[in-house]
Amino acid sequence: MSFDGKQFGAEIVQIVKDHLERTLSPLGARLDALEARLLLLEAQVGATKSRPVVRIAARSGPAT
Repeated sequence: MSFDGKQFGAEIVQIVKDHLERTLSPLGARLDALEARLLLLEAQVGATKSRPVVRIAARSGPAT
């Protein structure tokens, strides 16, 4: 029996994809629910017109 690296790689990739899907799909659903709740709350207080803008200055030095 010989080692098939391509098949092994494909199996590993599928295992990782399945794991990420199981792990991240509940987070995506929760994020969707939170965004819907935020829109509802903004509509209730009339805050849908303007949102704060956050700006972060870029560093000019080398990354550490």
